[in-house]
Parts: sequence; structure tokens; C-alpha cells
Amino acid sequence: MILQLPSAYLKLVVMKNGELILGEILKGKTSTFDIVAGLAKAGITYGIHKEYIEKLAGGHKGQLPIATSQIRVDLVKFEMEFNDDVDTERGDPYEILAELHNKEITGLVMEGDRLLTITSSSKRIMTKPDGKEVILSDAGRKEIHHFCGKNVVANVKGNSITAAKDGVAQITTRGKVSVYPFEEHKNIGKIHGRIETDYAMLVQGDIQGGANISSLATLIVRGVIRASTIRSGGDLDCTNGLDNVRQTDEGEIRVEQNLRTSIIKNFKVWVGSKLFASRIIDHSEVEVLDTLACPRIADSQISVGHKLITYNIVRDTVIKFGPGAVEDPFITKFKQNHLARSRKHHDKHLALEFMQAQLEQLRHKSLLVLQRLKNESQSSLMVGNVLKRYLSTMEESFRLYKNGYQELVEIEEQVKQERAELAYNASLIESFSNPTMMVVGKMEAGTRIVGPEDSVMLEKSKSSVLVTLDPETRRLVFQPLPKEGE
Repeated sequence: MILQLPSAYLKLVVMKNGELILGEILKGKTSTFDIVAGLAKAGITYGIHKEYIEKLAGGHKGQLPIATSQIRVDLVKFEMEFNDDVDTERGDPYEILAELHNKEITGLVMEGDRLLTITSSSKRIMTKPDGKEVILSDAGRKEIHHFCGKNVVANVKGNSITAAKDGVAQITTRGKVSVYPFEEHKNIGKIHGRIETDYAMLVQGDIQGGANISSLATLIVRGVIRASTIRSGGDLDCTNGLDNVRQTDEGEIRVEQNLRTSIIKNFKVWVGSKLFASRIIDHSEVEVLDTLACPRIADSQISVGHKLITYNIVRDTVIKFGPGAVEDPFITKFKQNHLARSRKHHDKHLALEFMQAQLEQLRHKSLLVLQRLKNESQSSLMVGNVLKRYLSTMEESFRLYKNGYQELVEIEEQVKQERAELAYNASLIESFSNPTMMVVGKMEAGTRIVGPEDSVMLEKSKSSVLVTLDPETRRLVFQPLPKEGE
């Protein structure tokens, strides 16, 4: 194909069924702009290599790859049916903060309720330079099983998950959907020792100082949580607050999903999704992977991955803000285990290839011995014994090979599952690429804000401010926040 440019001729060579375009200037001189415009007119707009086009425009003689196909992965798209949180995606922070008092625990479901619906499965897609797309692989109906946790079932079509029991539904930061039934308690304290359960828990009274609770599921507390250690695999709902004002023991909370409360005082808190505190966070260390909404933050260290919405930030508060601000220790360990398992899978694969080569060698030797027996006028006892030994060795080697192959298949299934869970987690983190801080009232002087690339200590108070990151430099940007009603 020859393209006539304003002052030159561009020869295009299409290779690999349209996946690679080579370009060469046959005659004349041209500019980068004219080459790109000529390609666009010819319908070539994807996978453009401007560095090679610049070389052609600079006088390079010969062919250069000016456009190549691009491969992308479209991750699974789905809708959850059991979440009813505060809508933090709306633009009005006043309404968001006003709603904090009205929300209660979500996720209560009945057996047979639909929990999750897949609208599009994960695909590897190649886009050719002319814009045509080719689906290289599609996860299809098998993908639904990556989301199946405990007490749930996938439908035959592979596009939805339903509850297998009554209880509370939840989804982890790795995409596992589960349902857990409830168990009820009056009060829990240090006297009860360490509690480990895979039930959702309803505590009618307080969780007293020194308590130690680890649950795979949601925890609802009608009273107050004192200085305790709590691990919740679902939500934590405690309207009356996390109050460790006496500081007799250390208070530490880890919640995989959402935390709803009124106050957080003298606690160390990690939240895997959203934190809604309707009154204040005070003298606490709080990390929230997604969104934190609280009217007043004071004397605290706050880390937020996606969005922070507040009225006032007062006294000596530090805000760490943006992608990478919050680390998930569980995911870090999960990645380490996945890497170790992937290496084991690779080593097992190589070992099986070596065993396969040995089996082939034994088979070849056995055939030679059989040929020798066939040519003997009388059976040779020695040759026969050699053949028996070869066959016995082959039988044992084949048994070891079959066991090794079965182990390889099992490891490969685990590796695939872990890759799917890590891909879901990566897509979750990627969705936080444009973080925001909305301060409706005032940030006092002395507040420190730490972004991915810079850090700012406020010398003067700032009111009604929106903080974002510059798309290019990833540095902090301060702008006026639109006032109520605008």
C-alpha cells in the first residue's frame, strides 16, 4: 500500500494478518504530523509508534515498525445485589456527610437471594492497527467460581451467585462472596478469652476492654467497643462508637469491608472498603483502602486510598492520601504465597518434563531388547531379565509421573484461582487512580497532607477546599470546593 502525503510517498507493508505495519518513505520529505494524519486517513489509528514515525520524518532510510497490535485485558464486570452503602460517588459532600447518621448494617440476605451478577466475563483482546478487535481468550462460565466463597452457589449459566443460607453476605478485597449465619451474644470481654468464629456476630451489649475477637464475617455491636482487638472479615457496625478513652489496653480493629460507627477514639483501625464515622475520629491511626467520611478529624494519622470527605480537620493531623497510601498486609502475604506456589508449579512442570524424557528413554531401550529377543533363535534368559527390569522401572516411573501430574494439575488450579483474585484486587486499586479530598469546613494550620510525590504542611488554615492529584506529576493540587447549592 502506498500513501500519498503532502510532500512524500509512504509505503506500508502489512504483516501477520494485519497485526504489524511497516512503513518506509519512498520519495520526498515529510513531517511526523503528516505521517500520522496519512495513517489515520487510511484507518490506521491504534498502536502507533511515534518514535519510529519521528525517525522516518527525520530521514531514516528503510522500513520501520510504525504500528503494531495492542493486547489488553478487560476484567470481569459484575453487579452486587446486597450492598446499600452511602453513595460517595455523588458530587455533593454536604449530602454525603448528612447521610452518615441514617445508615445501618447491609448485606442481610435470605436463602436463594441473588448476591452477584456477572455482566461481562474477563477477556484478553487484541486490537489491530486498523481498530479491529480479536478476542484471544474468554474466561466464560468458569469465572463465576472465582467469586464463590462459603455458603453460596453459582447458577448453571455461570453468570450469578445466590445465597445457600440465611445470613449476612459480604465480598472481600479479593472478590470472594460468602454468606454467614448469625450468632447472638449479650456482652463480650476479656473473661471470654480469644474468640474465633466463622459466624456473623450480634452483640447486644458492649465489647469490653481486653476482648479478642476474630470472625470471618460481619460483627454488629449495639453497645460500645472498648479497648479490644477485633478482626472482621465482613462489616463492623457499632453505632455507639469505638471508645478507648481510658487507654487501659491497646485498641486495634481490622475490618475487611465497611466500618460504620459514631466515634473512634484512641484506636488503630484498618478498613478494606469504606469507613463512615458520624461524629469524630480523635487521637487514632486510621487506614482506609477506599473511602473515609467523617465530620471531624482531630490529632490523628489518616491514610486514605481513594476519597476523604469531612467538615473539619483540626490540631496535629497527618493525612496520607492517594494510591499506595494504604497497604493491605493480607494481600502482601497472599502475593508472597502466590509467588512461592507459582515457582513450585514451574519446578514441578520441569520435573515432569525430565521424567517424561526418562520414560521415553526406557521405552526406546525396551524396544531394542524386544527386537533382540525377536532375532534370537532361542530366548535369552539374560536379555529377558533385562527386559523385565526395564518394564518394572517403567511401571514405577509411570506411577510417579501420574502422581506428579495430578499434583501439577491441583497446583495449577490454585495458581489460576490466585491470579484471578489478585487481578480483582489490582482492578480495585486501579479504580482509585483519581483520588479526592473534600473538606467542607476548615483544615487548620499545621495539618500535613502527604501525596504520592510531595508533602504539604499548611501554614495557614484552608476552608472549603478540594484536594486532588495532578494527572501528570501526581503532585497535590488545592482548589476551592463548590459551596452548597452551587
